[in-house]
Amino acid sequence: MNADLTISYSVAVFIVVLLSASVLNLLKEHYIFQITGIAFLFIIGVIRMTLAVLDDTVVSLSQLYFTLLPILSAIAACLVSMSLGFWIFPIIRNKFKN
Repeated sequence: MNADLTISYSVAVFIVVLLSASVLNLLKEHYIFQITGIAFLFIIGVIRMTLAVLDDTVVSLSQLYFTLLPILSAIAACLVSMSLGFWIFPIIRNKFKN
């Protein structure tokens, strides 16, 4: 896969996951869903890494990196959104409550 295409795809994944996880921040217990999403993405990353190694016994580090980059960007978006959920979104939730 082309490196530029993978990087563009990873940025798009980051933005989509950040927006959707930010919507979850409106819920009071948003962290449960975000931690579950991170665990799911971690397992998918392990499966993709295992499949890459099983397909070819000699896998370069760059192949592995570009295979995992979209998943790692989604995990980063979940973590950023979770930190925003603890920092900024309580103020927004209180405004909706009143």
